[in-house]
Amino acid sequence: MSQSGVITAFPQAEDALHSYAQWLVTAGVERGIIGPREADRVWDRHISNCAAMAELLPQDAHIVDIGSGAGLPGLVLAIVRPDIKVTLIEPLQRRCDFLNEVIADLKITDRVNVVRGRAQDSKGINADVVTARA
Repeated sequence: MSQSGVITAFPQAEDALHSYAQWLVTAGVERGIIGPREADRVWDRHISNCAAMAELLPQDAHIVDIGSGAGLPGLVLAIVRPDIKVTLIEPLQRRCDFLNEVIADLKITDRVNVVRGRAQDSKGINADVVTARA
């Protein structure tokens, strides 16, 4: 799925997806959240790949994204599927800080939260779907 394909599939998410992409290519690169060579392919390699699975998720699901890093796929899924709730699990504080800033900027704090930790430390978090991206 290309950038235009994502926008065509999820037109209501266009502004938020562009904002998220801007976060990735600016602060994301500056803070080492994504590599500098990834900036030119943030849509094709990252956002589009994550959005492709959005239609497979059940309605009103709770998604847990393990090792969320830059928020891929969890943030993309939250942006394109406003019916879902997402918990991003990330062990590194600097990534958690980045994720919290992006979530606040996108105004999705009511349905996306960040948990600092590792998967094995996250007992008690119930989920309909668990994602991870390596």
